[in-house]
Amino acid sequence: MKKIGKILLRLIIGLIVLIGILYGAVFLGHRVFFQMPHTAEATIPVLGEGDFAFGAASRQQPKTTEEYIKVLAQQVKSYNEKTSTLWLNNTETNQLLIAQDIKTKKIYRIEPDGRYKTITSDELDKLGGRQMKLNGDWAQLKKDGASGAVVAVDPAALTNYYTFQRYEHLGTYDPFITYAHELFHAIPQETWKKTTYGNTERDERLDDSTARRTRMLLQQQLTLAISDPPNREAHIKDALATYKAYQKNDQKDYQATLLSDRLEGTAYYYELKASLYAGYPDTIKTDDDVYRALSVILKDDNPAYRDSGATIEGYAIGGYSAILLDLLAKEQNQDPNSWKKTIEENGETTPLTLLEQKFENTPLPEAKAIPSEKKYKEWLKQTDNINPKGNGPENIFNLAYGILY
Repeated sequence: MKKIGKILLRLIIGLIVLIGILYGAVFLGHRVFFQMPHTAEATIPVLGEGDFAFGAASRQQPKTTEEYIKVLAQQVKSYNEKTSTLWLNNTETNQLLIAQDIKTKKIYRIEPDGRYKTITSDELDKLGGRQMKLNGDWAQLKKDGASGAVVAVDPAALTNYYTFQRYEHLGTYDPFITYAHELFHAIPQETWKKTTYGNTERDERLDDSTARRTRMLLQQQLTLAISDPPNREAHIKDALATYKAYQKNDQKDYQATLLSDRLEGTAYYYELKASLYAGYPDTIKTDDDVYRALSVILKDDNPAYRDSGATIEGYAIGGYSAILLDLLAKEQNQDPNSWKKTIEENGETTPLTLLEQKFENTPLPEAKAIPSEKKYKEWLKQTDNINPKGNGPENIFNLAYGILY
């Protein structure tokens, strides 16, 4: 028995040593040898001018969780004052937002009217929420009459512009975007007509270089249609010519992108409008202000809004097409909710296919040449100045540090 006891003791001591080594290695790896990219200043300039300016560089960024909660509460209030205008018969209304500091574990409950208070872990449990562990984490609240979301707040990310300056339509640290965007998936979209579109596994199809370059061109053309109003129709026709050629030349990739164009595109449309209203309440008061702001933000093919991959491209392609459907409805004195009703009731539609239908009897120009592989790589690389990605070891140690510490 004594021998067994000694063996067990050695095993326990060995396990403790191994755990200590693990914690120490992760700490040193993350904090010393493999630090994630960090900047305390915005690396991109203010967009716009005077009272009509956007982006992280145009805002005073909170540096503590307590300061940020005040900003987040104001965003929630401004958003809830506009929810009825953001989507047809919008059901994403009066949603709680609970924010948890992932370091201190302090929890804040923010009401739809912007009032907030701290709550306990037990109170969070009773609401059906769960503890937040990593930056970007979120969970839906839906229990005993409470509806909303729990989001993570990382105090370290508050001072790192690389973590949020890609979202110039909000202009500050971005858990609000998760709240608005993900609840749009969870609440309104759940009532829509189901779709038969595939690629539910979200394969980005990065090996299909021709398709990715074609969709890059499509993103650029849709962006121009928003940011260059005098030539809007010409840019839309260019985009539709590209889309027509893409459908003919790469049927497999086309089929793989429809789901994201539909679901992520409409959620991104909702996010863009909700975030502008919430992030810039003194500037953005009407939908006309939203469209004008987007024309500023998206001008010159803003690198902050570039993505490549069959699924991730759907955010911009679907979202920008939806904005254009609104703009065309306004120009033609039509109901801007008409296309939203169609999206809800017809599962085999996307904002871009509805935009295509608007021009189905209109002659289109010849499709423009697809950008070269070199142009494609340059286009993507310019995003590194805004949100540089960590390398393999940096990402691994960052994840491990978040879990262990």
